[in-house]
Formats: sequence, C-alpha cells, structure tokens
Amino acid sequence: MRTTGKNPFGPFAHPVSAVAATSAWIALLLAFRSQPQWDLAAAAAFFDSAACAASPVASGQYCAGFTFSGLPFLATVRQLLHPLPALLGIGLMIVLAVELRAGLRWHNPGIRLKVVLIGALILGPGLIVNGILKAYWGRPRPWMTEDFGGWLPFVEAGTETDLCASNCSFVSGEAAAAGWLMCLALLLAIRRRFLAAAILGGGAIAMALLRVAFGAHYLSDALLGFFMTVVLFMMLAALSEWLAARRS
Repeated sequence: MRTTGKNPFGPFAHPVSAVAATSAWIALLLAFRSQPQWDLAAAAAFFDSAACAASPVASGQYCAGFTFSGLPFLATVRQLLHPLPALLGIGLMIVLAVELRAGLRWHNPGIRLKVVLIGALILGPGLIVNGILKAYWGRPRPWMTEDFGGWLPFVEAGTETDLCASNCSFVSGEAAAAGWLMCLALLLAIRRRFLAAAILGGGAIAMALLRVAFGAHYLSDALLGFFMTVVLFMMLAALSEWLAARRS
C-alpha cells in the first residue's frame, strides 16, 4: 500500500474524527444497554426453535438451533476469513522490519502507517478484546442462554458477570479483527483503490455478521467489537501524526 503526502491516514488521523468516533462507540453501547431487545431480536432472526427442539441434545445445555452454523458454505467462508487479519498483520511486521533495517524511521509516512496498523491489531483484537473483555466480562454467548436453548440468563451488553468463565461473548474477537480489515479498506478507499476497498470491506462485514448468524455473539458484540478496532486505529493515527508534527 503506497502512501501519499505527509499524512498517510487522510481524515482518519484528525483528532476531531477520533473523538467523534469514540463518542459514537459509547453512544452505541448505551443504546444496546437501554434496548436489549435489539440483541434478542437479531439473535432470534437466525434461531430455529424447531431445529433446537429436534436436536439430540435439546434437553441438555446446548441445541442446534442456530442452523446457519451448520451450512458448509458459510463455515468455509469463516475458515477463509478467520486467519486473514493475522496473516496480513504478520506480513506488515515483516515489511516493517525490512524497512527499519534499511534505515527508514518515524518521519517516513509508510513507517507510521505500518506501526499504527500493527498497533491497532495487537492492542484491539489482541489485548483489549481477547485479553481483557472476553476473558473477564463474562457475558454468555447466545447459544448459552435460555432464550436460545441454553441454560444461562441473558445479560445486557457491557454488563460484567461471572456466568461465563472464559472466552465469552462481549465483545466478539473475530468482529474486532474484521474491524481491522475495515481499517485497511478505508485506507485503500482514500487512495482510490475502490474495488480492493469494496472487496476487503465486504469481507470484513461478512466476517463480523457471521458471528451473529452462528449464534456465537449478539449483534452488540459484533458491532461494538468491530467499531472498537476502528476507533482505536483512528486514535493511534491521530497520536502518530501529532508526534510526527512535533518532531518535524
């Protein structure tokens, strides 16, 4: 991905954009907390109660009510998309290491671009989502809850509980990684690589929404995880360009 000009992030590095995106994320969280029926309705749209009742384990703790998870095509799409952020992130790290060895430093827009992208991937899906939220917030996944053939009560987005011990629902790690792919798509778009941006952005959206269709996450988990990475990327981009301006 080539960079143009001194600011490789375009409008996404503006501090006002980062503040606005952060405020929008908080507003989205509060909206889902005040309207929990949104999560329940979105999950119910993909849940087949008849399939759940007919499931061999319907009387136990799990049933096969989220039938989209059993479709081979969608399972294959997920398997293809799932490792993509990590693979691209590793590729960026390799290129960054080569460029640093060649003598490029922080004043180079391409270096800042790669550092911010790698930082957003590690801090967002890696540390904040999988290391903290999914590990300690304890929100049960949809298929775990009584509304969808499970054994645990529904919990609103953002509520910390001890109902789920680990790898829980709030927020979606895959959706957070998909949000990182959307950051790449946005960067491609501002460079007028519209076809590549559309393909990558479409894949990112599909990656996040499949988690809802499979009953693995509520809609709030997917949206909040997705946009959390985008917000973090914008914050890091704004910090990057502020530091670059101070050093120039």
